[in-house]
Amino acid sequence: MFEIIQVVAVCFVLLYILGLFTQDNSKVDIFWGLGFVLIAWGIYSSGTTMSASHWAVIALVSVWWFRLAYNITKKQLKHSAEDFRYAAWRKNWNYFYIRSFFQIHVLQFVLMCLVAIPILVMYSDAIAQNTLVLLVGFAVAVFGLAYETIADNQLANFIKTKKKAEILTSGLRKYHRYPQYFGESVFWMGVATIAAQVSLAWFIGAIAITLLVRYVSWVPILERRYQWDKAYEAYSQTTPVFIPKWF
Repeated sequence: MFEIIQVVAVCFVLLYILGLFTQDNSKVDIFWGLGFVLIAWGIYSSGTTMSASHWAVIALVSVWWFRLAYNITKKQLKHSAEDFRYAAWRKNWNYFYIRSFFQIHVLQFVLMCLVAIPILVMYSDAIAQNTLVLLVGFAVAVFGLAYETIADNQLANFIKTKKKAEILTSGLRKYHRYPQYFGESVFWMGVATIAAQVSLAWFIGAIAITLLVRYVSWVPILERRYQWDKAYEAYSQTTPVFIPKWF
């Protein structure tokens, strides 16, 4: 387990160096998903006695990464410039090269290790296999993954015919403003449920990613981008941010 964490740490350092030469830190976003895949497949290479729970986690994380990598790669191929978040930080931060190392790369490495706790616990052979818990966790994770995939497809189709100043308020966004991040949270709750066969403490990873996307990372950043949009302001007054209002 510690060996794969070291490999992931080295990858973040290399990405930092790449960002120095290319003046683009966006590549770290692609590795965000790949890092989890490396950690997950490290279970198999570690010599751990594999069970259905181990394989379920590896399969779920691999499919999750494929979806994420596809979306991020497609975005970066379409927009060759550095992501707007990193570009803004590059412009506004003092001592950018030092700060970016710690606040972008080191911080993401720490967060990855925290979110990956439900995966890391699977390195243990001491899993009292509970088929019901496994099936529930797997079903919850698949639901979350399907939910965010549907949200992504609805947004992609909307963008193709979008008119100026128009915002998407239909589909899953009829019930909440950020269904993709809600689905992300549900996915990790499912993975954590499988890991709960060892200890309920491993829900800390799912809680961490939920708090991250809701209060630290994407949702607050996107909310600030729309703060002067009158149409979005009206939409936000009747539509929850994160928890869906299905009824």
